[in-house]
Amino acid sequence: KHITTIKAKMCRYMGIMYKIKHQLPLDCRLSLYHSFVQSHLNYCPLVWGFAPKSHIDSLFTKQKQGVRMVMPGFVNYFYKDGTLPAHTRDSFKKYNILTVHGIIVKNALVLMHKLKYFPSTVPPSIKSLFPVNMPSRGSNHETSADWLELYGSPPFSASVFFKGPLLHASNLNFELTSAPSLFSINIYKKQARTLR
Repeated sequence: KHITTIKAKMCRYMGIMYKIKHQLPLDCRLSLYHSFVQSHLNYCPLVWGFAPKSHIDSLFTKQKQGVRMVMPGFVNYFYKDGTLPAHTRDSFKKYNILTVHGIIVKNALVLMHKLKYFPSTVPPSIKSLFPVNMPSRGSNHETSADWLELYGSPPFSASVFFKGPLLHASNLNFELTSAPSLFSINIYKKQARTLR
């Protein structure tokens, strides 16, 4: 339901952006995109971000439509008469925009990083939801068996309580969670591509 509401809000604002696209310079279009589209994706992605892939992909489709509103020149927005819509990959890179997948991964890794290295910054109500025996670097199935038994089954298996610790414990993410790289947008884009 939350994802449906986000898509509806994004569609409403994209209609406005489409009508005024040719009257505004690129900087204004980017500001409008971040205000009307990206802001909705950045709101509570840890709550809805681990929904089924089909729901997240439908959000990604709407996000790409929003990026097409920013792209300069004529852009084919929809599949029409056998012609594919314009590709958006280069625009995501050029304008430093995180995809919805990258936003989810970034927020999960930031939360896990705060839980591990800065626990005083996490509210006690959130901190209590993550057990002490959750996986960390160097742990295996034997050391995390109790955690895996409880959190590896529904309803937890499709939530940040299960996927967050696994993302953080992964050796692939070691560079991601180091202090200087925590705010680098390119690292999260690479990680999001490997998770798809």
